Amino acid sequence: MELTIETLGEVPEELRCGGWQFGAPALSPGRMLAAADDARWTTGWTVARSQGRLLGAVSSRSPRNPRSADGPHDLGARADLLGGAVPEDPTRWVFVGSSGELAAGVLTSDELPPGEAAEVRAALTSEAFGRAEAAGNYPVALYVRDREVDSFASGLADRATVRPLDTTAELPVTGADEDEHTAGLTSRQREACRRDRRKFSALGHHADCVPAEEVITEAAPLVCAVKRKYGVADHPRLCEYRLRQWVRTLGPEACRASTVRSADGELLVASFFARQDTLLESYEIGLADEMPGRDHSYLQAMIHGPVRYALRHGCRSIDLGLGSSAVKQLRGAVIGTAWAVSPA
Repeated sequence: MELTIETLGEVPEELRCGGWQFGAPALSPGRMLAAADDARWTTGWTVARSQGRLLGAVSSRSPRNPRSADGPHDLGARADLLGGAVPEDPTRWVFVGSSGELAAGVLTSDELPPGEAAEVRAALTSEAFGRAEAAGNYPVALYVRDREVDSFASGLADRATVRPLDTTAELPVTGADEDEHTAGLTSRQREACRRDRRKFSALGHHADCVPAEEVITEAAPLVCAVKRKYGVADHPRLCEYRLRQWVRTLGPEACRASTVRSADGELLVASFFARQDTLLESYEIGLADEMPGRDHSYLQAMIHGPVRYALRHGCRSIDLGLGSSAVKQLRGAVIGTAWAVSPA
């Protein structure tokens, strides 16, 4: 396949229509285009064409302000993991394939067979990494999923540093109802799910799945409380703004919250999900610091509520996000790895 690779300073218009393959829901065209509008970052694109037709695109994002690269985007805090060559100036950091979420990947045309899609990904990442280094910058791809890590590593050839960052979890949804779904699990997984439901039922709390917009303001302090436990600073107003942007990007009809309330109506847990075709993607979770049955309320909102919603709406898989791999695997999830790829 003969490819023409070029660099653009603005969004390729073809991404606004047509069908695209992407490695994680956070990398869908809508999310990538929304990230390109973030004025805190400079975003460029590397694209691949064949006979004038766009076959793939990858973004390259750099912070305009050093303070924009905080939390999971603080490469200085990851210098040892990345090989120790991270520049002190964050404006020289280039995040290849990022939408600003904890994922990186390349968009490829859904008309490409797997072998050709891999060829396009490798060509695009090679160009994006090479161009960043030629400009004296430091390129990195964070939270690359298993299916794309080889393409990203090939972009740096034998200079690639590839290190695991976290685990991923994808839960297949099978059967026509919750009983059939549970029956398809292993005996240990079935026992865990049935125990979860019994324990939650005994609490007397109320579970529901509602439009995300209905609970954003109420849930924002709970999301911030979870982040505090992991050493991430956040503010309810910023969290609320981020969640409302997420809803605007994907559409209110796609965005849901799996909630748990106490008997007197207090919101205890809110797990935000988005439906994209036959996939549900987890986004944020908010959880009260102290409450009766905290663990079982968490499992209800994070796993069992979304499973019921998925079964009712024809979704066949749930992206459960990063971390907590043992808990998620025990409820049927398939565990993978999210990788960091950087120059050696």
